[in-house]
Amino acid sequence: MAERTASTTPTKKMLLDSRGGVGPRVTSLLHDGGIGTISKGRLLSSEERLLSRLLSEVFWIADKIGLPRQAAEGAGELARKAVSSKLVKRSRRPAAAALVYLSANNNGLCKSIEEIASAADVPLNQLNREISKLVFGLNLRLKPFNVAALIDKLTRTLELPPTTANTACRIYQSAASSGKISGRKPAAISAAAVYLACRREGVKKPLSTVSEAAGISVLTLRKAIALLESAAGFK
Repeated sequence: MAERTASTTPTKKMLLDSRGGVGPRVTSLLHDGGIGTISKGRLLSSEERLLSRLLSEVFWIADKIGLPRQAAEGAGELARKAVSSKLVKRSRRPAAAALVYLSANNNGLCKSIEEIASAADVPLNQLNREISKLVFGLNLRLKPFNVAALIDKLTRTLELPPTTANTACRIYQSAASSGKISGRKPAAISAAAVYLACRREGVKKPLSTVSEAAGISVLTLRKAIALLESAAGFK
């Protein structure tokens, strides 16, 4: 597991109240809510210790991927519910990564499972299992992924012109209308659409460059390209 490069405790900027006071503001990213109700010298319960460790992991991942405060707070609230419901029995980074993904999804943010798995240094299959467990245990409903937003984000990362993003969206929409790409990984499908758009417009972007920017393997990208070509009806 990779060594952390960011602090596991919330920064002063993040936790100071909106008036710039010296005390911590109310926040879901601290086990006591940031209100300082835990008196000095009192031992924490096992559940409080678990929640504290889990929130540290949640904060670290949220900070690493640049999650907005509202979404980070949402992940903290989900962490409390998960611990209270006994869905997390020990502090585990996969669980924290799943909580971050679910909060990002709930807030309509363009954060793919692959991106969060990579940032958290968590195996993708393990993250998927944690997400499924939390969705079922907390009775959550995932929002449909916005592939167009993911295409836009990827083209910006690759410094491609807006025309390439538009072409990629048209390719995706043509393939989606066939029904053949339903349920496929959004990160792979969006990357394939961008790669095919580059090829159509004569823009040279190696498979390895596109796959790395999308957080997927070259093999996964090749398969998605073949699927998208078939679904869109062109070669």
